[in-house]
Amino acid sequence: MPNLIVLQSPRLRLAILYSSVVGSILLLIGYATHRVLDRASTQIIDREMDLLGSSMSARLEKRLTVPGDLPPSIDREISGICRIRQSCYPNVQDSMLLKLIREDYHLQLLDLSGNPIAAIGEPPGRFPKPSSFTSFKTVKDQQGVPYHLHYTLLKTEQGVGWGYLQVGRSVAQFDAYMTGLHGLILWGIPSTMVIIGVASWWLAGVAMRPIYSAYGKIQQFTADASHELRTPIASTRAMLEVAITQFDRTDSSVDSSESRQTLVALQRQNDRLNRLAQDLFLLSQLDLSQQDSFGIRGSKQALEVICLNDLVEDLEEELAPLALQSQVELTSQIDRSKRLSVSGNSSQLYRLFSNLVTNAIQYTLPNGLIQIHLTHHRGYAFISVIDNGIGIAESDLPFLFDRFYRIKSDRSRQSGGAGLGLAIAKAIVQTHGGQIQVKSVAGVGSKFKIRLPLKSVTD
Repeated sequence: MPNLIVLQSPRLRLAILYSSVVGSILLLIGYATHRVLDRASTQIIDREMDLLGSSMSARLEKRLTVPGDLPPSIDREISGICRIRQSCYPNVQDSMLLKLIREDYHLQLLDLSGNPIAAIGEPPGRFPKPSSFTSFKTVKDQQGVPYHLHYTLLKTEQGVGWGYLQVGRSVAQFDAYMTGLHGLILWGIPSTMVIIGVASWWLAGVAMRPIYSAYGKIQQFTADASHELRTPIASTRAMLEVAITQFDRTDSSVDSSESRQTLVALQRQNDRLNRLAQDLFLLSQLDLSQQDSFGIRGSKQALEVICLNDLVEDLEEELAPLALQSQVELTSQIDRSKRLSVSGNSSQLYRLFSNLVTNAIQYTLPNGLIQIHLTHHRGYAFISVIDNGIGIAESDLPFLFDRFYRIKSDRSRQSGGAGLGLAIAKAIVQTHGGQIQVKSVAGVGSKFKIRLPLKSVTD
């Protein structure tokens, strides 16, 4: 199936839509997975610390009598206690508790003000004095290792507040795991998006195959219809010319005069059909040329080097009689010190500029002015056709280059136009790798500006 250039933009938008939807879903899944893992791990750590704190506080409170004072008898209940400002020699017999300490746990006793009194299995004062005693918080110790801390209020046998049991659990391994997960997401998402983008482009192509087929059939129909119309139109035209010539050679009469007027009217309509067929055929050829220029059909049209200075001067000279007949002034402004050349088809470019200037002449009132400007800037030639004619309504501007589009107040109905002139102009510009723009104000005038890539600029 041919990869039609006019359908590449919709395919790209469809691929971007696919990628955005799938990418957004993956991002949401990744974010939800991250949140669930983070929350689940935190809950597990908090539950372990809460169980350890509850068990230790139950053993401690049986020996606590005076707030802030740790009685010596507590050593018989819990071994491995290291008091503040005393040498610490943990008793290795309490292997279960000390094993927990060695496995990144921390137990410390604080007074009601938060000052350390003693620790289990290590010297006290590992963490800075807490500013508050919220249930759970994360702080770093003196070596910068992050710990998740839990505080339990201890009471004496009389129910008076004694101090706090600080239970800590190192989260360094968890943080390292989450850092690795973040790195995986950071590098994995762009790679995944690239894969999704390629897959979306392919899926968009598969989804648009019926559209490619339909558009190809439309193009083929346009080419076939224009080709089929040209033969009977040419035959009819030849017969009408013969009939008119025969009437001219015979004696004129009322009947022959009326018959001749009818034949002339038929010839005029035949000419109109002939122009329509030629325009349709030209549009189909331009569509194919655009595909050729993008390497879609595999063939290339022979290009020639065209001097825009000569082309504009010839156009002004040839259309001057038409402008004079319409009582408008046709002028040009060309920098004759520079010769601007482009690559393309000279007949198509002449048709392009001729369409624009002819339209300007038709839609400019008597004593009006039409100007053709030719300039260049940064590797591009700019050709402008400016008139002070009847102008174009703002509501018509978005559709001006559509095929068969005619403005309701368009005088082209009187001149037999089919609404293909500007569509052909745009197709020619695109075939030559350029752009065309229009600015117009109803009742003031119009300006058509064309940009074409330059082949060369010479003195």
